[in-house]
Amino acid sequence: MPSSVVDVGGARRVAARVVRATRGREQWGYFGCVAAACRRGLVATAAGGDDDGAESSGDGARAVDDDDDDDDAGAAPLSDAEMKKLDADAAAFASRWATELSKSAWEEMGVGDDERASEEKKKKKGGGAKDARAAIAAASASIDEDDDFAENYYDYDELDVDDTYFDDDDEDDLPDVAALIAETEKSIGAKVKRRRRTRRDWGKLPDEKLPRVAIVGRPNVGKSALFNRLTGTKRAIVYDQPGITRDRMYVRAFWGDSEFMMVDTGGLESLPGNPGAAPSVDAVGGFEILPGMIESQAALAVREAASLVMVVDGQTGLTTADVDIYRWIRKNHADKPLVLAVNKCESTTRGEEQVLDFWSLGGVTPLAVSAISGTGTGDMMDQLCATLPAVNADDEKESGEEVAEPLKVAIVGRPNVGKSSLLNQLSGDARAIVSDHSGTTRDTIDSDVTDADGNKFTLIDTAGIRRRTAVAAGKDKPEELSVGRALQAMRRAEVVVLVIDAEEGPSQQDFVLAERAALTEGCALVLCVNKWDVIDKNSYSMNEYTKSLRSKLRVFEWASVVYVSALTGQRVQKVLAAAVEASTHHRKRLSTATLNAVVQEATLWKSPPSRGGRKGKVYYVTQASTRPPTFVFFCNDPKLFVETYRRYMERSLRENIGFPGTPVRILWRGKGVSGRK
Repeated sequence: MPSSVVDVGGARRVAARVVRATRGREQWGYFGCVAAACRRGLVATAAGGDDDGAESSGDGARAVDDDDDDDDAGAAPLSDAEMKKLDADAAAFASRWATELSKSAWEEMGVGDDERASEEKKKKKGGGAKDARAAIAAASASIDEDDDFAENYYDYDELDVDDTYFDDDDEDDLPDVAALIAETEKSIGAKVKRRRRTRRDWGKLPDEKLPRVAIVGRPNVGKSALFNRLTGTKRAIVYDQPGITRDRMYVRAFWGDSEFMMVDTGGLESLPGNPGAAPSVDAVGGFEILPGMIESQAALAVREAASLVMVVDGQTGLTTADVDIYRWIRKNHADKPLVLAVNKCESTTRGEEQVLDFWSLGGVTPLAVSAISGTGTGDMMDQLCATLPAVNADDEKESGEEVAEPLKVAIVGRPNVGKSSLLNQLSGDARAIVSDHSGTTRDTIDSDVTDADGNKFTLIDTAGIRRRTAVAAGKDKPEELSVGRALQAMRRAEVVVLVIDAEEGPSQQDFVLAERAALTEGCALVLCVNKWDVIDKNSYSMNEYTKSLRSKLRVFEWASVVYVSALTGQRVQKVLAAAVEASTHHRKRLSTATLNAVVQEATLWKSPPSRGGRKGKVYYVTQASTRPPTFVFFCNDPKLFVETYRRYMERSLRENIGFPGTPVRILWRGKGVSGRK
C-alpha cells in the first residue's frame, strides 16, 4: 500500500482514541508515551515514509484515494461499530508498542531469553509490574538524542486534557500534528542551549572585581538580619538592640546568574554634609568610640558601592531619620541606583499597608520584605540585580584560570590587646574601628591583603575573648555572640595569630586560646607580642622575654614569636612572614622512608618501654594527612607507649625534620586482638 494515500484524519482519530482509552488510569506516563508515539508514527507515514512505515502505523491507517484527502474534513460521523473498531485498533497498536519497547529494554540490559522467560513468569504472578515499567522507562530514555520525541516528551495528566478536546464532533477539527511537530523541531533547532550557573562556577572572580551593594539605614531596622538572609550566612550578629553592628562586613552573595559583594554597615544617626566630611578613623588607633566613627564606616561603604539598599522599619513607619538618610543619599549619591526595602512586613494582613507611608519619599518604589521569613526578598533581589553593572568579559576569562586561594589568618586574643590596630596596619586602611575601650569589635571582619612578595592573605579580625565565667556574668548579652563568632573564625582560618599584651604578659586565658587554636582546631600558631614600643628594654630584653614566654606556654614552644607595635607599625610585616612560614610547614608532607629513618634512629637512642614482660615495638610510620601534619605509628600495642615516650617521638620529629609554627598530631595503632600471636 503506497504511503501517500494514508488517511491522516483516521490516524489522528486513532491517537485520540488511545488517549481517551487511557483516561482515568494510573499509568498516565506510559500511556501518554504510547499515544505520542502512535501519533508520531502515523504522521510520519503520512509525511511520506516507506511501505514498512505504513505497515507499522497500525490498522487504523486505511488507504483511500488521493481525491478523498481533500474531503477528509467533511467526512460523515462514524458509526458505533466503526468507533469500536478504532478502539480495538488503538489498543492493539499500543500493545505492539509495549512489546517492542520491553524487548528493546531486555536486549539493552543484556538479559537472555531464559532469564526473560523467568521474569515473565514472575510478572504473571504479579511481581513484575514495576520491572516492566522500569524497562519501558529505560527504553524511552535510550532513544537517540536527535529524536524530538525524547526531548519534547510530555507526561499527560488528567487535569491537563480538556474533556471537549476529544469529543466525537470535534475530531475532524484537530490541528495538523505534522505541522505542529515541524514547528516544534524548528523552534528547538533555533533555541540556544544555556547552562545555568552552578555553585561550582561561583566565587571564581576576585573580590575586587565584583560590584558591591551596601545596605544602609538607621539603627535597629533589621539591616544585619536582611544581610544574613540575602547572603545565606549567619556572619552578622543580630540582636534586638541598636548599635550592634559597627564595622563594615563584606560577604559574597549570589542571585541567579548575578554575583556581587554584599556590605553590611552600622546604623546612621548623625549624617555628614558630604562623604568626604565624614569623620575618618585613624589607621594607627587611639580614638575612643565617637558617634561619627560608625557613620564614617557606613559612608565609606556607600562611596564604594555600585548599588544601595536602604532598609526602613515598616512597623514603625516613616520617620524623620529615614527622610534625612534618603535625602542625604539622593544629594550626595544621586548616580547610584537605590532599592527601598520596607522590612518587618511579614504580616499577611497588614504587610502591604505598611508600605503606603513610604510612597511619600518619591523617586523610588518601596518593596515590602521580611528578613525573618524571607517574604518579598525575591522581588527585591530581581530589582537589585537589574541595576548592577555587567561583569567585564576579560574578568570572566581571567577567572577561569586557577588562582591560589588566599591564606586565611585569624587575629585573636584577649580584649584591648591591639587586634584591630594590627589589622589596620597590615591592610593599610581604616578597616576596623579602634578605641581604647575594650569590646569595640563585635563582628568578625575579613580583609584581603597582599604583601610585598605577592602572597595573598585574608585577615580575620575578631572580638576580644574573655574567660567564660566573666562572659556569663557580664551584662553585655551580645558579647556571647561575639565570642561565638571569634571561635568560628578559628575554625575557618589556617593560621591563628595570638596577640599578647607586652605590658601584661601571657596569662591563663592566652594559654586557653592557644590550646583551642592549635590542639582543638589544628591551626598553625604565631605568637604576636604587641605594644613592644612601651617596654623599657635593652639588647637582652627580647631574648629574656622569649624565655619567659615559652616557659609559661611551654606546650607551644614550637610556635613562632614576633614582637611588633601596631601603634607605630614596627615589624608588623613580620607577622605575615611568620604566617607564611607556619603555613608552609602546616601543609608539609613527608615520605614514609624519611619518617621511618627518623623513627628508627630515635628508637636506637631510646628504646621503647616495656610493661609486664612485653616490650613495645614500632613497625613503621606513615603520614596520614596535612593541616596539621598527622602521623600514624603502627606498633604492637599502644598501651605500652607511655606519654613521656610519645612526647619524645614528637620532639625527635621536630628536631630532625622541623615543623616550626604548626602542631603535630601522632596517632598510635596496634595490631589488634586478631593479629596477636
